[in-house]
Amino acid sequence: MNPLASNFGNVELLEATRLLQQGKFAESKESYSTALQTEPENAEALYGLGIISQYEQNYEGARGYFEKVLALHDDSLVVLNSHGIVATHLGDNQAARQSFEKALSIDPDFVDVKKNLAVIYIDEQEYDRGIQVYKEILEHDPNDVDTLLTVAGLYYEVDDFESAAYLLEMVLKIEPENEAAKQGLAKVADRRGEIPS
Repeated sequence: MNPLASNFGNVELLEATRLLQQGKFAESKESYSTALQTEPENAEALYGLGIISQYEQNYEGARGYFEKVLALHDDSLVVLNSHGIVATHLGDNQAARQSFEKALSIDPDFVDVKKNLAVIYIDEQEYDRGIQVYKEILEHDPNDVDTLLTVAGLYYEVDDFESAAYLLEMVLKIEPENEAAKQGLAKVADRRGEIPS
């Protein structure tokens, strides 16, 4: 059973979720808070309030809500990922890393978590680990344009222009009008002293 699944008997939760999906945060917050009055440990309401806090850039508040959900359901992938994201915004890479690594221990194929963890590795100058995670993503989806662009950027930063150009050209095969790839190739050509074609 999904601990965050809606309790269809609770109209307040359904309404809160509908309002959240519509971007009506104040009304959604009120409905989730009302739901918590009758059931203080309702994971869906706590998670919803965490998401609202995150959108409002109240990262400490979001972290508090996500930690309450994790105290109830410590194996919730979506909450572990959200917790890691807000920890990153708070500059707490250690907590972010723990959340992302725990999520991957539960589901090693959760791509969003892999991408988030790779960013942490790169930020902490664990380049080999970060690149390895990106390679795993590309093994499963070689057409992941965002990951191709990210890895190309990493190669560019370490002056491996050949690898960067190769990945940027792959992006253009997938998305011929991708401006980031075109600009990246122009930067590579400029650094190599070439005249762009």
